[in-house]
Amino acid sequence: MLNNRDILIYAAIGFSVWLNGALTFWLGGTALFESGPLVSVLSAIGVAIAVCMVLRGTMAWRKADTAQSVTVAVVMALPGLFGEAVRQLVFPWATGLQPMTQPAFAAAIFFGNGVLLAYAVWRAELGPDTFLSRAP
Repeated sequence: MLNNRDILIYAAIGFSVWLNGALTFWLGGTALFESGPLVSVLSAIGVAIAVCMVLRGTMAWRKADTAQSVTVAVVMALPGLFGEAVRQLVFPWATGLQPMTQPAFAAAIFFGNGVLLAYAVWRAELGPDTFLSRAP
């Protein structure tokens, strides 16, 4: 079970990942999501790999048990999911994207979070000695 301090640390890291991504997509979203489906798919894969590596690295840094992977992943993902919902509802212009490319952007965000949660379940179920679960 995570203590309050760990929850705050993981949530702050998750928020900073979302904020970094929001800024990156605002500045470079046109190149990432308005350059065709292949670039959008590669962007989504990049997001998924990045968030999984942040989860893995953060858990290694905090010396967290891999059995807590799902809980940590949820705590890290929630600030970004809530932040993105607010950004889309209150500041839709802040993505820097045309309305027709918003679905590709949303798909990349959903894909990244889905892969993160699947990776966390995989880590929790298979343990620390599986491929891609070992600490660096």
